[in-house]
Amino acid sequence: MRKFISTIPDSKVTDDFTAAVNAALSPFDLYKINLTNEEKTGMRSMAEGREGYARLISRIATQFPDSLSRADSPEELTDLLNYYQSLEANRMALVQSLETIQEIQLGAGTDIMTKVDRYAQNLQISRANEGSLDIAMQDVDDWNSKFANKPSTPPTVNP
Repeated sequence: MRKFISTIPDSKVTDDFTAAVNAALSPFDLYKINLTNEEKTGMRSMAEGREGYARLISRIATQFPDSLSRADSPEELTDLLNYYQSLEANRMALVQSLETIQEIQLGAGTDIMTKVDRYAQNLQISRANEGSLDIAMQDVDDWNSKFANKPSTPPTVNP
């Protein structure tokens, strides 16, 4: 299996990225909303496929504002649609960032386990010749007895 992580950046790179993401979110603090689970369940939101419908209604309402109630202004809907589109661009940038980080993290995790397996195998071989290593490897034995290679089905008990 190939090695995925060829260069590990200085921790400043990841620290700066985290700080930049947190700083990028702070302008939204004034506009942040918290929805309850009950509110989320009963909402009629603009799901996929409804944006075209909403934009069509917005164009028609803008063309015929006198046909709306006096309390309604077509500009409000237009402004909300534009805001929604801007938020979607923000969301896509975050999704792309998340995907990049997940792929890098998966590669790092794969490299880690490749090394762990190789190191564990070498240590198991060497433990027969070194008493202190054998004692240290007892923790690995305990770990493996608790967590490793558990059967996927529980053992059958004969009545």
